[in-house]
Amino acid sequence: MTLQELIQEAQRLSWQEQFHLATRLLQWAEAKMTRQEGIGRPYPDQALVTAAAKASESSFAEVWDNPEDAAYDDL
Repeated sequence: MTLQELIQEAQRLSWQEQFHLATRLLQWAEAKMTRQEGIGRPYPDQALVTAAAKASESSFAEVWDNPEDAAYDDL
């Protein structure tokens, strides 16, 4: 399965499932990057991290772009 196919599958999920998936992907990417940085080598899969962030944009937008959450913008 290609990355594009995975993204399309993720877009079929509910926003709650997308949010959970995006959170897990970013946690994984952060942990992987931290391990790579800890040994002094550049992270070789930067494209994967970028793709994970891109795939998570719509689910994060649905969670954060709502009237209830907008109240926090005024703080």
